[in-house]
Amino acid sequence: MLSDFLEVVLPVALVAVAGGLVGRWRAVPVSGLSPLVFYLFSPCLVFHSLSETKLSAGASFRIFAVMGATFIVMYLAATVYSLLSGHPRPLRAAVALAATTPNVGNMGLPVAQLAFGDAGLQVAVMNFVAGSALANSAGIAIASTASHGSRGEVLRAPLRYPALHAAAAGALVNAFAIDIPKTFDAPISSLAGAAVPSMLVVLGLQVQRAISLEHLSEVLVVNAGRLLIGPAVAYAAALALGLDGITRDTLVVLAAMPTAVIATILATEFGAVPTFVTRAVVTSTFASMLTLTVLIALVR
Repeated sequence: MLSDFLEVVLPVALVAVAGGLVGRWRAVPVSGLSPLVFYLFSPCLVFHSLSETKLSAGASFRIFAVMGATFIVMYLAATVYSLLSGHPRPLRAAVALAATTPNVGNMGLPVAQLAFGDAGLQVAVMNFVAGSALANSAGIAIASTASHGSRGEVLRAPLRYPALHAAAAGALVNAFAIDIPKTFDAPISSLAGAAVPSMLVVLGLQVQRAISLEHLSEVLVVNAGRLLIGPAVAYAAALALGLDGITRDTLVVLAAMPTAVIATILATEFGAVPTFVTRAVVTSTFASMLTLTVLIALVR
């Protein structure tokens, strides 16, 4: 179990720690980097990953289905909890965002590769695309409910942001085997490569903003759901879809990821109590050092 921590979990954490230390030393604002991640780096990574994937259509569909089933269950659980707790609309959106947005990118990709090798990375890339599509469609819709916009505005909100369009373009390039000219492929690849480390740096910058006991019970509930219920739902969905071996194990580990940085970015964009979501991101990330280590030791 110690080797799983040292070889898989700790290397990812160190990048975030480095970002946090430099951020504190030079007073780097999160607001300067997070829009670049949301509007530039992340869409390029989604496009590049989906256009280059070698997974079959059947395997890709089942990976999407596991991610979708986990998202729906977590959203329903978060919504029921918020309604029973009498949360106001912005906090209800924040709880749902934190519960439904696992960090399958900047933590999921490197953890999957370190834990399961290239086979795991292939699964993780497709899972990341599925997660990005959900975060940039359903996630944006959830975040937009923090305001009092109409149902039509909530449904149209995802179309105003680039990652969903990038996913559609990447799928078309892959399906029709389109050869992208080097003039365009090189900068897209470079920007895609910047996405994961930039997200980890944003995570590190957020740590210093998350020290508070406000909404402590909600944070604990969301963390328990994100780190414990999520992987259980993914395991059941993977079994129901006939997945096993590295594919199933990778999806289970990815479903146990802490809340993603993109949740904070969405919460900030739409006013869905970003301080709460940031606190959930940071505390679940620290807690996942233990839960991921145990889970990886169990499935490997």
